[in-house]
Amino acid sequence: MINDILDLSKIESGMMGIEVSDVSVSEMAEQLERSFHQLAKDKNLQFEFEKPEEMDPIIRTDDKRLQQILMNLLSNAFKFTEEGKVVLSIAPAPEDEVYHLESLNKAGEVIAFSVRDTGIGIPTEKQRIIFEAFQQADGTTSRKYGGTGLGLSISREIARLLGGEIRVISTPGEGSTFTFYLPRNYVPAGATTAPSNQAKMRRNIKAALERIGRHRG
Repeated sequence: MINDILDLSKIESGMMGIEVSDVSVSEMAEQLERSFHQLAKDKNLQFEFEKPEEMDPIIRTDDKRLQQILMNLLSNAFKFTEEGKVVLSIAPAPEDEVYHLESLNKAGEVIAFSVRDTGIGIPTEKQRIIFEAFQQADGTTSRKYGGTGLGLSISREIARLLGGEIRVISTPGEGSTFTFYLPRNYVPAGATTAPSNQAKMRRNIKAALERIGRHRG
């Protein structure tokens, strides 16, 4: 939780830096496969990777932050999936897709990183709040599955730092698909957090620190 809070603090203060470099999609996927191979085996789940053969193998972005987002999305997928599979799909996004961020609308090419699972799914009315700090689909989720409720909030803000956005499509009892849309070549998105959200983030950080204090006490 402490690392999550530090990341939130860096984002809120504008101190989270971006280091852009050439990123090999195949090498990144292999690293993620190694990271989750044992977990998939332990839970008897299939873990698949999909990528078009003709896709350009290199993108320009922050490798560390991209992997942080995908690690969060994959961790959630495995956490909430008891049977079936988790699939990581990387492919060019449809050319006619419309985005909320101008950095995506103006990008020459957008890459879609999709994490698809056959897990418990998320009700439609809950799909918005799960991106808020400390929020999960319902009160029983954190008790049964654990977690801080910070992963998706942090991922959303880092996605914006990289010029991208995250969307979710989910059906309870059937599974979820989280898709991270990212410019192939890094395009700054400008301010990542509106002033009203900055105040909310500060309150969330303060609340998290108080939780840690009570836990240690």
